[in-house]
Amino acid sequence: MKVVFATAEVSPIAKTGGLGDVCGSLPKALVSLGHDVTVVMPYYRQARLWFEKNGVDVHQATPTVTISWGNWTAEATFLRAVLPGSEIPLILVANDFFFERDHIYDGIDGVDDFLLRYTFFCRALIRACELLSVSPDILHCHDWHTALLPVYLHSGLRGQSHWSGTRSVYTIHNLNYQGVAGAEAFGLTGLHNRYWAPDAVEHFGQLNPMKGGILFADQVTTVSPNYAREVKTAAMGAGLDGVLRFIGARFEGILNGIDVDEWNPATDQLRPSPFDAGTIRDKVKNKRALLEEANLHYQPGTPLITAVSRLVDQKGFQLLIPVMGRLLDAGAQMIILGSGEPWLENALMRVAAEHAGRCRVWIGFDNALAHRIYGAADMLLVPSIYEPCGLNQMYALRYGAVPIVRMTGGLADTVIPFDGTNPGVATGFGFEVAHPMELYLATWVAMLNYKDADVWNSLQSNGMAADFSWGRSAREYGNVYERALRS
Repeated sequence: MKVVFATAEVSPIAKTGGLGDVCGSLPKALVSLGHDVTVVMPYYRQARLWFEKNGVDVHQATPTVTISWGNWTAEATFLRAVLPGSEIPLILVANDFFFERDHIYDGIDGVDDFLLRYTFFCRALIRACELLSVSPDILHCHDWHTALLPVYLHSGLRGQSHWSGTRSVYTIHNLNYQGVAGAEAFGLTGLHNRYWAPDAVEHFGQLNPMKGGILFADQVTTVSPNYAREVKTAAMGAGLDGVLRFIGARFEGILNGIDVDEWNPATDQLRPSPFDAGTIRDKVKNKRALLEEANLHYQPGTPLITAVSRLVDQKGFQLLIPVMGRLLDAGAQMIILGSGEPWLENALMRVAAEHAGRCRVWIGFDNALAHRIYGAADMLLVPSIYEPCGLNQMYALRYGAVPIVRMTGGLADTVIPFDGTNPGVATGFGFEVAHPMELYLATWVAMLNYKDADVWNSLQSNGMAADFSWGRSAREYGNVYERALRS
């Protein structure tokens, strides 16, 4: 089956979160099952710098062309490369005005032109496929940035021979980011006025691209089964719960996977000491090395609690700040890596400064350092307010770090909480209510069980034995593609 991935992010080329990880890994798993996959993404400044840094050739595929839609025109240059670590074709859409910016999602001159940028990307993707003779069976669209593509297919694109057999699959990675704009922005889409309606992209007087993607895609997925259930409720549906209930069986959750070759403690070159489930005791060498790097002293029997995360409200670190000092005073050491909201960064740094001998907070993101943290950690905190899937807890389990999570979204699908009676299957600790004391109690219980070597070894072994590879997920996506073609 010929599949085109339409995405705003691809790891490791340009990413801000899980969207990039999925679109950098899932295509490889699909190809291993026999699918023919092409990935299309914007040629951001970050992408250009990544290719230059890594000495990867990028070739211009066509002369620069003019893309026209509605009352708009813009030039696009299409470049060719391959998805890193594979031979999967990668098409890059270049336009310096839209994509040569300091950060992936930056506006320009104080104006956030997000809808214009990604409408251009969608229209350019369509033209790229036509010029490069890529005629997909499945157009797999990811998040709000490409949500207009299923609408364009419905609005007449399928009337062209190149697209007549194409069906669309739309994947929601985070329902809270919908690309909403004011009614005046509808003209940017180039759509017929028929689509300015409650059964299309109009949503309570605003333009909602994600709503359009959901309604007009042949199949809709999200990134975990539990999140799929949650977002059909008013509490978690971000205003689109009714739309998701309306499409019924066309919507399902498929759990994300991780790249088990990159995230392999036995072969990971980004940490000082390899280990596997049979040599888990060697993990302590990584712990010693990381503590030294953080200017903290190794203390036998002291748990190292870690976090690797964006520091935004969604991730729940506002729950940690009130109890962080108490956990450190109770005998824990803590290392946190992340960046985001300044008030969260400053609050974590303030607690770390007050406990300088027991805590280190690194602001920013460093992939190699993240690998070292997973390799050293005894526990990983994931206190998310909501979490569509989450990958950090899967990385932690793979590296013998026991996760402490709020039981929401994909966290509930991937972590089995220890309740004192299930050491044969449990992989971590969980709490349900988004409150600092609930986080404190779950972490305190984890610290108590850390002292029981038999229990702790069981939790580590169970987690390392869990299969979070992309193979299972890719097979489920293959089934979704088949259903889309039958629609």
